[in-house]
Parts: sequence; C-alpha cells; structure tokens
Amino acid sequence: MSKQEYTKEQIQELVSNSCIKTCSSKYITFNDDFKLLALDLDKKWMIHRDIFRKFWFPEYIINSKIPEKSLKNWRYNAKHKWIESLKNTQKWRKKKEKFDVSKMNKDEELEYLRTKIAILEELKNFLDWGYP
Repeated sequence: MSKQEYTKEQIQELVSNSCIKTCSSKYITFNDDFKLLALDLDKKWMIHRDIFRKFWFPEYIINSKIPEKSLKNWRYNAKHKWIESLKNTQKWRKKKEKFDVSKMNKDEELEYLRTKIAILEELKNFLDWGYP
C-alpha cells in the first residue's frame, strides 16, 4: 500500500494515460502491454525513470519509487517464467464445489459412508491413545 494518496485531479490525469488500466487514491494498475514494453526496454538497459518518462507519466510518478519497484516486481515475475502473472492483474480463485450426498447413487453413498466411518475410527483410536 502506498503512503501517498492521489487527489482526484491526479487520478484523472493518470487514468487518461493509456498505460494505466485503473487508478484509485492509493493504487495504480498498469496496462499489460505497458508491462511487457517496459520489460523490453529494461532489457536494453534503459533506466526505469526514463522508461516511465517515455510513456508520458507525470513527474510525481517518475520521481517516486513506483517505477523502480514496479520494474523490479515485473522483472522477478518474468525471470521465473510467470509472464502469465504479468498479464493477469486480477487473481481468480476457483470456487470449491460443495459436496452433496443427495446427488450420489446408492453405491457411491455407501462407499462414502464406509470411508467416513473408517476415518472416524482412526481418529478415535488416535485420541484414545494413552500417554505412558
């Protein structure tokens, strides 16, 4: 989380830049294409501030630690072959399917109950194990 909070005017200025996907008072989300272009320029030994200056970012962004930290994170992700993580700015989690016994047929339900009883017996034996 950034210590600096952006004003409404600064947010409007940042959102008007084509390299920024979204912006709030504390967070900036960069466009996926910009991340890849910035990494290419970084490989050509261009300084992080010059990269951001080339894409018309305001001086309060260029002079902050945002360019350095962002490129460092993107470089790390690219080094470890996590280019997909650069492209996916939203992290989606798979929803767990709820286990529903009522949708099982008789054989599946019987197997489920037998497994459940076996696990409970093992747990009971473990809990009944006495200390010396």
